[in-house]
Amino acid sequence: MTASGQGRGTTLRLRQADLADRPAIYRWLAQSDATAEMMGPPRFPDCPVPTWEEFVDDYTDEAFEPSGPFRLFVMVAGDRDIGAISHFTRERASEIDLWIADRSDWGHGHGVAAIRLLAADLFAGETVDALVIRPSARNARAIAAYRRAGFVPHDPDRHNVPCWVLTDGFDYDDAVVLVWPRGG
Repeated sequence: MTASGQGRGTTLRLRQADLADRPAIYRWLAQSDATAEMMGPPRFPDCPVPTWEEFVDDYTDEAFEPSGPFRLFVMVAGDRDIGAISHFTRERASEIDLWIADRSDWGHGHGVAAIRLLAADLFAGETVDALVIRPSARNARAIAAYRRAGFVPHDPDRHNVPCWVLTDGFDYDDAVVLVWPRGG
C-alpha cells in the first residue's frame, strides 16, 4: 500500500516492509529510547522486551509479504523511516500494532496519521468489519492517540467483534480493548 497522510506539518506515508527492514524494525521496538514506554520492566513487567528470536517468531516472513492477513509497514515521515505499523486480520477483524522508534518523533501526529491510512486501506476492502487495538491501560498517551485516530472503548452492546478479540493473546495484564467499527 502506498498512501500518504498528514502528521502535524510532515507528510507521512506507509511502505510495505521487506525482510531487509527487519533488523531496523526490531531495534525500533526493542532497543530505542521509546522501548521503556511500551514494554519491559519496570513499568511493563508483564510484557517483556522480546529477544531477536522472539521477534522473528512473532513477525514471521509472512508479515513482509505484499499481501495476506498479516502485514507490516514502515512509517515514513518526510524522507525518514520513523516506525512500524502492522495488522493481522482474522474473522473480519484486524488487530493493529504500531511503534514509533524515537521519542523525538512523538507528539507530531504520525501515529494517528499512520492508523488512519491503514484504516482507510483495510476498510476499503470487504474483508474487515472492525479494527482493534489492545494497549496497556498504563499507556495513557497511546490510548489518547488511538482515540484521536478513531478508536473507542469496546462496548459489547454496540460492537460485534470475534471472540478472539476479547480473549486471545493479550500482551498486557491490563489490556484495554479499543474498537473502530466499519462506518463508525
